[in-house]
Amino acid sequence: MKSPRSLLWLAAGLLLTLALLVLGLRVGSYSTSYGFILYTFRHYNPADPAQLALVELRLPRLLLALLAGASLAVSGSLLQTLVSNPLADPYLLGTASGASLGAIASYVLVPSLTLAGVYLPPVAALAGAFGATVLVVALGSQRGKILPAPLLLAGVAVGALAAAVGSLLTFLAAGEGSLRSVVFWAFGSFERAGWSVLPWPAAVLGSSLVVLAFLQKDLNLLLLGEERAAALGLPVAARRWLLVGLAAALTGGVVALCGPVGFVGLLVPHLTRGLLGTTGRYNMLGCAVLGGAFLLACDLLARLLYPPAGLPVGLVTALFGVPFFVYLLRKKQSSY
Repeated sequence: MKSPRSLLWLAAGLLLTLALLVLGLRVGSYSTSYGFILYTFRHYNPADPAQLALVELRLPRLLLALLAGASLAVSGSLLQTLVSNPLADPYLLGTASGASLGAIASYVLVPSLTLAGVYLPPVAALAGAFGATVLVVALGSQRGKILPAPLLLAGVAVGALAAAVGSLLTFLAAGEGSLRSVVFWAFGSFERAGWSVLPWPAAVLGSSLVVLAFLQKDLNLLLLGEERAAALGLPVAARRWLLVGLAAALTGGVVALCGPVGFVGLLVPHLTRGLLGTTGRYNMLGCAVLGGAFLLACDLLARLLYPPAGLPVGLVTALFGVPFFVYLLRKKQSSY
């Protein structure tokens, strides 16, 4: 698809994201006007409870939803490219399950959540995501070549194992505080949002997009299949592990902060390819924009359906994701 049209879709996506951000600032335990929002940003007074809630609670929550949606969408697109399978996403390939196991282990085994001054959940989730993805890729490969069907089966098996171990750790949780933390986290929400945590997912997403901007041609070659990509001079093994590392980092950080939020990495890459083309220059950026907008919309809907606390956002994403997954299963020809 030509670049001008792709840029037009990107601009539309950015405008939609901005509109959802502004609308999200109005929705909460009490409604606010657009005039009050503008006044708050121009004359912020932390002594005003309403302004304080807007800047310290609502805005970080929305920005975390934006970063989480963008990260999961880019991760899903990377995994679909890696295995040339439109059904791949961070959950089907065990990446998110490994991240969940790492996060649960940190909540249960280290109640203080810090070790040597390091906040453990993101680190443990990253390690779990990377370990699970490496294991799935190893089980789903033969003689260095990824086999799509065994890979998906390996992802289901590793995901089930990680879920079982995570459930065991939750069951054996010694303290009531640890159990409450795990249960609350498992609902999937953005309640842990704060200005202190936002730089980490933002840094991972930003650096990943910069790296991927230089790898766009390599990603297009991988869509042709590993053998053809290797014949055209692409170092397939090196690129594979780089993509695995990026997908694990993007997924691990989100799962550690937000809990399980499914189907974003499955649905959004397909929407992006439908708008920008399979080999578009701006696909990864488009995934980030549309993924952020999608999760912002889901969070807004969750708060509108069950005010003021809101439903777990994972429930809302499943309402969209499950029918789409069934559609993909029944579709005879994939976009690949």
